Amino acid sequence: MEPLPLGELSVTPWSFSPLWCLAMAVAIPGAVWLLLAWRRALLDCPNRIRRAGVKELRRLLRDVRRLDGTPGPAHLHGWLRAAARVWDVRTSAPGVSEVSQAAHALSGDETVSARWRDLWHATERGLYATEARATQNWFEHAVDAAASVGMPKRERLFPNRLAHWLPSIGVALFLVTCLLPPAIDADVPLSSPTATQPATSRMPPEVQQAAHSALDANWNDWAAHHNLAALHTQEGELNLAIAHATAAFVQHPAATATRNTLLAALGETQTVDPNLRRLLSGAWYERAPTLLSAAGWQRLALASGLILATGLSVMVFAMYAPGTPRLLWAGRGGFAVGALLLIAAISSWNAYGALNQPAAAVLVQAANVSPSPTDLVPVEETRPLAAGAVVLTHRSFLGWQEVSSGPDASGWIRSSAVMPLYASR
Repeated sequence: MEPLPLGELSVTPWSFSPLWCLAMAVAIPGAVWLLLAWRRALLDCPNRIRRAGVKELRRLLRDVRRLDGTPGPAHLHGWLRAAARVWDVRTSAPGVSEVSQAAHALSGDETVSARWRDLWHATERGLYATEARATQNWFEHAVDAAASVGMPKRERLFPNRLAHWLPSIGVALFLVTCLLPPAIDADVPLSSPTATQPATSRMPPEVQQAAHSALDANWNDWAAHHNLAALHTQEGELNLAIAHATAAFVQHPAATATRNTLLAALGETQTVDPNLRRLLSGAWYERAPTLLSAAGWQRLALASGLILATGLSVMVFAMYAPGTPRLLWAGRGGFAVGALLLIAAISSWNAYGALNQPAAAVLVQAANVSPSPTDLVPVEETRPLAAGAVVLTHRSFLGWQEVSSGPDASGWIRSSAVMPLYASR
């Protein structure tokens, strides 16, 4: 067996599940949907035009104040436009009668109607009279009129109507259908690893020093783990061989060399982690997750989550913009691609079991798990773990390492009995 060239580093998995990418893929379009529904609720508010007119009127008068109260033709035109909006007159060329009638209808006060009628006449004289100029006290009257109009209240402070959320029922039904959870296949029986043919050539012993040096520089040098596993297999040190071969395999499972080396190290070993057993010699669909490492599936889940979020967001946009079939089909395509990739990434990451955690480790020798970090614990209170068992590491204390091999199985073993599979972060 020829040694692999060193220096190609793998990536340590993140500590969080790719399911968070699914949450992100739903949360982003959900936030977009909320913003668009809120916008639709504001646009549907009957007082929206009046509120915009009051703001425009106050802004215009502030500009005139900076000019020492002397309005120009642009300001007078702007005041007429804003005044019409204040009283919700939506004709293209509003007149004084329409504005005064609207003011009386909304305020119920003839005095208010007369004030705005007189001010409208004064503004038109300032624009269209022979000597076009505003009267001397126009600004003061305009300020008083604006001050007498309060800001109309919003009738809806949040989207509380179905039309705000589902403006296009057809697209909405398609979106809800797409979000239905897919059917999940039942679990399959585990397969046992098969022995591989023995290596046809021996690895030179000087490779060991180079591999150790490479691991001292970076523990995620999967080729160095592979070379050490091959050497320990030749020398009969099967526990170390299994540990390094497992590290090389989970860091770079797509390489044929790492799979063959691990199978050769395991030989006829019966106590093999069930997840590792499926990945090594299960059916084709059980081996499919080895196309990428656990860290690779996490990064694919992040990318596919962003694609899914983009597709869903585009579909939400299309729901609020009817008559855009291309936009809708683009969103459907993004949703389909993102959903398929995300499902594949999550299921493949889960197939690694405890091997997908950055704290994953493997025992290099049989050990008794003690409830306390001391040798004084009676043997009957400890639990044995075989060499090659996959565990998760936690705290360390004076040469002891806290490990867990299941949800209810945790304790302490000597630090020398366990080897991490990934570099610590």
